[in-house]
Formats: sequence, C-alpha cells, structure tokens
Amino acid sequence: MNVDKERQQMLLSQIATCLQCNDCGAMCPFSVVTENDAYSPQNKILQLEPLMKGEVLSPEGYDAVYLCSRCGACNDACPAGIDIMAIIQCERGLLQEQEREPQKTTHISHNILTAYNPKGAPNDNRNDLWITEDMVLSPDSTTAYMAGCWIALKNVSIAHDTMKILNACGITPRAIEGERCCGLFLIDNGHLDDMRAYAKEYTEYLEAMGIKTIITSCPACYKVLGTEYEALFRKPAFEVKHVLQVYKELYDAGKLSFEPQSGTVALRDACPLKDLFDIPRELLAAAGYEVKEIKNEHVFCCGAPAGAKPNYPEISGAVGKVSLERSQGADTLATYCSFCKHHLDGIKESEGEEGIPVEDIASLLVKAMKR
Repeated sequence: MNVDKERQQMLLSQIATCLQCNDCGAMCPFSVVTENDAYSPQNKILQLEPLMKGEVLSPEGYDAVYLCSRCGACNDACPAGIDIMAIIQCERGLLQEQEREPQKTTHISHNILTAYNPKGAPNDNRNDLWITEDMVLSPDSTTAYMAGCWIALKNVSIAHDTMKILNACGITPRAIEGERCCGLFLIDNGHLDDMRAYAKEYTEYLEAMGIKTIITSCPACYKVLGTEYEALFRKPAFEVKHVLQVYKELYDAGKLSFEPQSGTVALRDACPLKDLFDIPRELLAAAGYEVKEIKNEHVFCCGAPAGAKPNYPEISGAVGKVSLERSQGADTLATYCSFCKHHLDGIKESEGEEGIPVEDIASLLVKAMKR
C-alpha cells in the first residue's frame, strides 16, 4: 500500500489543528492566480478525510488535490506547522490506489518506471544527447555529473555550459552510463511503493559504479537523491551536490573568477533549493550582474512541477507568467532549474512572443568566466 493507515490518521490529526487563517492561500501560486479559495491549501487538505472513506470528490475538490506543484510555500507559511505537502501527497496516493488519478499522471509515471524519463523517450542514448567532443570526461572518476531529464531531453546547452565551467576549473567528472530520472514526479504523486523499489535499484546501481560524489544541475535530482532516497530506502554511500555549491566552492578557492559584466538579471529561484538561495546572488554579483528580485518573502513557483503543467496547462501557464511579468525591466531572467526554463520558454513560444530571454545561471557565468 502506498499510504498506510497510521500515517493517514497522523495527517488527519494535523488537519484538526488548522487555524483557518489562510496564510497558506496567500502564498499558494495556484490559489493566487485563480483567485479561487477552493484551490487554497486550506481546502486541499480537507479532501483527505473523504478520500480515506472512499468517497468520490467533487470536481473542485479533485482539482484542488492536483492543482499543486508541491513547491512547499504553504508549509513555510503555515503557523500551525501542518505538513500540507505530505497531506496532498497522501491524497494523491489514495486516488492512485483507487484508480482515480489523472490519466496524464498515470502515463508519465509509467514512462518513468519503464523508460526512466518523463517523456518515455529512448533512454539508452541519453548521454549522447548532451555529451560533446570538447568535454573532458573521466571513465572511472568517483565524481559523476548528472544532467537530469530536462537538460538531456530539452536544454542540453545547460550541460554544455556547466561542463565548460567544471573543466576550466580542473574537474573532470564521469558521465553516468545508465542515468535515469530521479523519480520526483512519482514521489509528488504518491507512488511511494514504486519509488521504494526504484530508489533501491538506482542507489545500488550508482554505488556499484564506485561513485562518491554526484554533481547535478537539476534541483529535483539534488533534493531526491540527496534526501528523499534515504527515507525511501537508506542513506546512499555518495554525496549529492547541486552545481551551485560546486561553483561557490570553486569561486571561494580562487579557481573560478570573472571578468565584470553589465546588465540586470531577474532571478527565478528553484523551489527545492531554499537552503542555497544566497549562492546564485553572490555568484551573479561577483560576475558584475545587478540582481533584480522577483520573489517576496517566499518563492513563487513557476507552476510546472508535480503534474500541474500537463494536467492544467492554462493555469500552470498563468502561474509561470507571474515570473515573466515580475522580470520586466531586467535584461535576462536567470534560473538554476531546467524545468523552470523549459516551462517559461514554452509559455513564451505558445504566445508567439520573444520576451525576456530565459537563461540558466551557468550560461551567464560562462560568459563572465576568466579563461
């Protein structure tokens, strides 16, 4: 069973402590853009009890459960300390067990479990999609670079720029021959039984390669391999670093330095990397860029993760537009999340507007890097 009874009751007891202050709704991007309280986290969590009883949710109640990217803003805002993200995950797990989850969610989950990527694309040649002849890679290094799905399948330039920085600073990682999706989508949608087996298999595969450190450009991979796998299986024998941490280490050691640039960069933060928010600001400032803040006290999610983009494209797009609108006046919108870039580029393309360029921070640092 994806959702055990004891956990359900524990989460149900948390819901009883809700203060009905709606602080969570004020921070929820889906509640904000729709201006519909039915989609507020406060209402999302109320769907757990009827689901535990096997009841069929109203259309609005059902949408409330899935109109969520699990960005964590609601958890951060809740004065009662309710784990809203866990409750939504539990609700989705129950809907999956009851065979009521959205068809697109089932389809993407199947792709990850069988093809090891969300698109269901052939995975055997995954590294061929981003590795170029000018990269210096080691076949047996204990440090590996994990590009992540949305870089290998959509934004290979991020891997190219990342490797330029790493190689220039003397780091020659290995590529992971059998790299696969980390599985965050499965976790977000309550497929925990599948993920326990998946985490065990992938962890043991990576450990068998002798990998001690994984450097990844993907915030999801950083979060899932670095923390979630321990809860699903056990603590891996390798360390996981986001490239931002590596850039910071290289900069502090004097191995990465910059020629001063000009221009204003609006910064689109990555929801899973709240512990690293200071690093991109420090690096961009060191490279001479002026940073324009587009977040308030909490990050406003791009609106794409956890199935929001495929299941509710219009609302997901409306959430993404907030980042584009808040970036007006800047020369570039910078991200350090490949899925944010994929989503925001898609919004611009669908509307036929050139708009502000969306760049990964690696491309901005490469332009500024002293050779």
